[in-house]
Amino acid sequence: MKAAAGCALSGRRVLEIADETGVYCGKLMADMGADVIKVERPGGDATRRIPPFLHDRPGTDRSLFFLYMNTNKRSVSLDMEQQAGRSLLHRLVRSVDIVIETLPPGRLDELGAGFESMRAERPDLVVTSITGFGQIGPHASWRSNDLVAGAMGGAMYVTGEADDPPVNMASAQNHLMASTTAASSSLIALLHAGRTGVGQQVDISVQETTLAVSHITGVGRWLEDGLIPRRVGTALTASTPSGAYPCRDGQIYLMVNRPAHWKALAKWIHEETGNEEVLLPIFEGPSSNRQEYRELIDLFISDMTKEHSVEEIFHEGQRRHIAFTPLNSTEQAARGDHLQSRGYFIEVDHPATGPIHYPSAPYRFERTPWSIRRPAPRVGEHNEEVYLGELGLDADELASLRESGVV
Repeated sequence: MKAAAGCALSGRRVLEIADETGVYCGKLMADMGADVIKVERPGGDATRRIPPFLHDRPGTDRSLFFLYMNTNKRSVSLDMEQQAGRSLLHRLVRSVDIVIETLPPGRLDELGAGFESMRAERPDLVVTSITGFGQIGPHASWRSNDLVAGAMGGAMYVTGEADDPPVNMASAQNHLMASTTAASSSLIALLHAGRTGVGQQVDISVQETTLAVSHITGVGRWLEDGLIPRRVGTALTASTPSGAYPCRDGQIYLMVNRPAHWKALAKWIHEETGNEEVLLPIFEGPSSNRQEYRELIDLFISDMTKEHSVEEIFHEGQRRHIAFTPLNSTEQAARGDHLQSRGYFIEVDHPATGPIHYPSAPYRFERTPWSIRRPAPRVGEHNEEVYLGELGLDADELASLRESGVV
């Protein structure tokens, strides 16, 4: 492994006991230089079986989800249900700055390695717990997944056509938002621990995160304009006009909120189509002023966009400071000039897959750069490195643990 010197989290050590709910939290830290040790059950973590698989061939090292989400991490295998495994877990927790966990509320304490269990030994420990509904409250014991989080967090309430069945957001966006929130919150707690010597438990509810981070499901529009978001197809209740509009060769997405942006758009429509009605004062001002005219305004916009290509509308819209963006397929986005010219995709070589291209940095720091220094680990790849070299077990102890199925 290449040294992580110069990265933002160099010298920090993190223990990850996380399923798909929180695995991205550990990735964010690992790719910024933290030494993230991933705890897997003997035989491999369940996230290794999440599709899609490279070339549609399942395998413990072929899940594209797992390969992407676990770059730069080290893997140790551990059966936490056995007493010897709990003892080893306790030692691991004692050696790190942050624990990321997605176990049911209170379970890590039952294993003797939670925040409350470890406070006497590690008063500066940060334990970040990511669960469906948080550690306390009436729903704390409820099971959850990304679909449940999207429904109870409000995202599904505003996604899709009004008369269609419920529609979930693409991919696992609720878990990604929770993991991102967990990572930033963990670093705030780590900073506090460094200054005061006092650790904290960071309690992340996926439902609350979904509700909080997205303006379309939050209370902002109600407080500002008295609007309750509804399902309006590709559009947003909070933004009029908004949605996907037809072009000669595809579709383009538009979102207009500010009065100045509407004026720029109305002027452009007038120039292109000769439409005088679009310039009427009744359409001006905040987005809420245009709510009752949504269908009419959509016709005005479509009359213009359908006469042009996606690229023509996109570039002219950018020139006029209007938020148009091409509605690309995944392949179009990956092969398009924008991401290619920015060097967004990087090649990562894994012994089980060979070189394949991965998305790169979610953000770029000048002095403490993001980097992928090694691929996702194989199951228990670092058992000897961690258990023998860092925790101080001897070879006979490790052999005994292997024989009993603890590691």
